[in-house]
Amino acid sequence: MYRRILVPTDGSACSEKAVLHAVWLAKAASASVVFLFVMDTLRNYHEGLMTDVRNDLSHEGERILARARQIAAEAGVEAAAELVEGDPADAIFDRAKDFDLIAMGSKGKGLWKRLTVGSVTQAVLHTVACPVLLVPC
Repeated sequence: MYRRILVPTDGSACSEKAVLHAVWLAKAASASVVFLFVMDTLRNYHEGLMTDVRNDLSHEGERILARARQIAAEAGVEAAAELVEGDPADAIFDRAKDFDLIAMGSKGKGLWKRLTVGSVTQAVLHTVACPVLLVPC
């Protein structure tokens, strides 16, 4: 049923649970996964942060994606990783067309996102055509 699973990850504990669940599901379904980290540089730019933030986000993204790939490799699941720049919800929407399922955590980083379903998650739920597996924290 599911051949390709997209797993957006931001390194949060909730996101890590989604990674683990997606890898388990991919193994059971003989599917492949693609982990996606989106560098939200536009938001950081508007908050007045320096351009060094881009390098920091890139390093953080690579670290998070390496961890996700390691989890998949240990489970024997075919996995790839992508580091992109832009609005997280838009980037996920753009990539969703190539996948049978999106698996993501119900909440991301940040205080407000910990209190309610994350705003990125809500945007994805309302825009993508494929099924979304929402993993609770």
